[in-house]
Amino acid sequence: MTLYVNNTTEFVTTNNIEVVGDVSFILTGGYSKTDTILPATIVFQNARYTKLEVTFPADFKDQHKNGIYYYTISNPSTIFEKGYCKIITQPGGETGTISYDSGVITEERKSDVYFRPNY
Repeated sequence: MTLYVNNTTEFVTTNNIEVVGDVSFILTGGYSKTDTILPATIVFQNARYTKLEVTFPADFKDQHKNGIYYYTISNPSTIFEKGYCKIITQPGGETGTISYDSGVITEERKSDVYFRPNY
């Protein structure tokens, strides 16, 4: 699942139709193993899928949270779904890097191939 986080509320759809109750969308970092518990509400449910509205903190997209996470959709007593989730935020937060420019005009030079033998 890929989730673009640009607002404080985003929608997540799951093929699990047994989702009931007060639901949480839990993101677990693969390296740090820390949980970010996000409240979710069921917006729509039918015989095929369930649509959840997940509420993110206001400063979530500014904390450089881009990456791959484990996600869990659960209520206090039942885990409904687990898997991987790719989080993409805009602007994605600061990385602390400065782009390097050597000042040489030919730095981005591309070569032309005039003859290439076939072996």
